[in-house]
Amino acid sequence: MRSNAIPEWAAKVAERLGEGPHVVVSGISTSGHIHAGNLREVLVAEAVANALRARGEEVRFVFHADTIDPLRKIAPGIPKSFERYMGHSLSRIPDPEGCHDSYAEHFLAPFERALGEMGMEVEVLRSHELYESGVYTEVTREAIEHTEELRRIMQEVTGREMPEGWSPYLPRAASGDLTGNRVLEHLPGESKVRFVDREGREGLADYSRGEGKLGWRVELAARWKALGVTFEPFGKDHTSRGGSTDTADRMAREVFRYPVPGRYQYEWIGLKGRGDMSSSRGIVVLPEDLLEIMPPDALRRMVLGRDPSRRADLDLEGGFPRFMDEYRAGAGEDPVPFSHLAIVAQTVGDDVELASEMLRRGGYGRAARDRERLARELRYARNWAERWAPESVRFRLLSEEESRVRFEGLDEDQRGYLIALAAKLEEDMGPEEIQDALYETAHERGINSRRAFAALYSVLLGKKSGPKAGPFIAALSVRAVRERLEAGARSL
Repeated sequence: MRSNAIPEWAAKVAERLGEGPHVVVSGISTSGHIHAGNLREVLVAEAVANALRARGEEVRFVFHADTIDPLRKIAPGIPKSFERYMGHSLSRIPDPEGCHDSYAEHFLAPFERALGEMGMEVEVLRSHELYESGVYTEVTREAIEHTEELRRIMQEVTGREMPEGWSPYLPRAASGDLTGNRVLEHLPGESKVRFVDREGREGLADYSRGEGKLGWRVELAARWKALGVTFEPFGKDHTSRGGSTDTADRMAREVFRYPVPGRYQYEWIGLKGRGDMSSSRGIVVLPEDLLEIMPPDALRRMVLGRDPSRRADLDLEGGFPRFMDEYRAGAGEDPVPFSHLAIVAQTVGDDVELASEMLRRGGYGRAARDRERLARELRYARNWAERWAPESVRFRLLSEEESRVRFEGLDEDQRGYLIALAAKLEEDMGPEEIQDALYETAHERGINSRRAFAALYSVLLGKKSGPKAGPFIAALSVRAVRERLEAGARSL
């Protein structure tokens, strides 16, 4: 299901942008895992692009993957041996696991798949291909020709003295290193620079063929002009005083003579109890992982929140069933509570027919009719239970032999309670009737209800607690539970 509603904040941003055509861009480095926190930026851009389209504007929506950037820090889990590639373009470093063409593609491919699964109408552009195909040739030439103006802006905005020989362009040395090389001369007629590397060796770099790149702050402004960008969202780290947008804004106006695109500042996303998501610190959940436990539009709602200018913490554990129930209710559905789906999924596994029968017995006959949808929702619930659910709601139904062993291990009062309960359970009982019978039997047997329920959960699930017993037994089938208890009694 896909909501067509345009968030109010996105409509307001689109209104401020004026008439098009528009180019909406989101850009992220591929130096590590592209996580759900990064996804917020892309979803902000998508929401604004959709708001512009809804207004009848022509819109080009671009995801700019920074694949040509130099490697500056090894991502968690990457072998220490990859330190030899420090300063090399991410697109020219091998995949550490050998499954993709490059280090950049290793991290970009899963994110690109997730965007496709979400049905996002976006062009994925790789920066190294843009440089190599000549898209950035003219803005690179323009930047080099205005080196001193760019240097002055860098110093005035950041308050830092740029080193002697600073250049907006980073030529690539024969070693593959983009860093530590000093530009000696610009050869504009040949689209080349002459440079000397850190070892003192001279070389030529052809910027029309991607043999280097612009420094990040300069590239941001140059990219706006090269792609015709009219809107780009940024996190608060980029929009802080003296940050990359401060320098890029001045460079765009004063050097590239290009109007500063509209922007929206979004806040970061964290994982509840763990802090802000960060690839470098290993606090990461990937969009493709989240698509294993919820549909694409639920993921949009969770990551964007009501207002992406406010910080959000994703609660993927105890609060997730409530989120899913609210999401589906808001979409006009009459859903089975997600917590109940998790119970069913853990009880029947992949068996949709058994799941359908459990739902009918539990009073959810309408949901049981659509087998295709039920299979999808069971998969979400099962994946959530296996990876994210609190231990208290994780379980599996014991085999008959395991149940007998558990029954034999109970004390005399608990066994007597289960035997008496088996005699009371009738197939036409509903969830509340079963729940009443559980308590009445405990009272009649003079056993504490906590110990009584612990005995029941022990022989069914191998745990001291579990889902609410009445609805669980009704869904599982009264006959099946009664037969388990009677078999346990016969084993004594």
